[in-house]
Amino acid sequence: MGLRVCLVTPFSWSQRNDVNDHVAAAAAALRARGHSVCVVAPSNSASALAEGRRALKRLERDGQPPDGLVAIGPAIALARRSSVGVPVGVRANLRLVLGRGRFDVVHAHEPGLPSISYLALRDAHALSVATFHSPERLGYPARRVQRARLLARIDALTATSDEALAAARERFPGEYRLLPEGIDTELFRPGKPRRRFVLEWDPDERAQARAAVRALRDLPGWELVVLRTRPQMARPYVPRGLRSRVSVVTALDATARAELLRGADG
Repeated sequence: MGLRVCLVTPFSWSQRNDVNDHVAAAAAALRARGHSVCVVAPSNSASALAEGRRALKRLERDGQPPDGLVAIGPAIALARRSSVGVPVGVRANLRLVLGRGRFDVVHAHEPGLPSISYLALRDAHALSVATFHSPERLGYPARRVQRARLLARIDALTATSDEALAAARERFPGEYRLLPEGIDTELFRPGKPRRRFVLEWDPDERAQARAAVRALRDLPGWELVVLRTRPQMARPYVPRGLRSRVSVVTALDATARAELLRGADG
């Protein structure tokens, strides 16, 4: 019989980022091994929030343990490409999930942020795991005594890089296990070589783009792919005679980049 696992991320599930990609991959791998996985996260998706409310009602009314994604509240933006859950207003939902979910393991990511990940570890009654992904997300709680209380409730500490582990160990002393970010071997499988090269477009480095375009003139049969990482970026100038061999695409996440880069040669 499999375990009941609760994975908690502080970042809006409606936005892709490194932590959510890690959580999604871990959930899929655990389910493939026969475990039941509930992902708890904030979201700004109206449909996800509506389904989260229905899941919470089923849990409260029938005691039906949640499975899949449970969006327990909205998120607020802290930066252009990331949002975190607001603790105020979602604590009751989080306590309901943790209290009635009958989880064997609660695994919270980036608990060094003032978020539902911190609250999940503080309030969980199951075995608990904390994973740190970035050395820049370790500022909470500010007081040493609060961090000590949190550590007393955590059964295992992990980090996804040497840098994150070293920084986390200073703030949250303990025995850590390094769990590097996984690689999707299907997504990043080798592809058939193609006569093209990829340039990641940065408007502040126009000279680099011009040099790449000039090089393309001397490479008959080759193509240039200009990769924009944000849709609002300006497009580089491409001479009319080369436009059939130059494409400009926007790749917002690792999946899109991998699909684009697979098979690129050069």
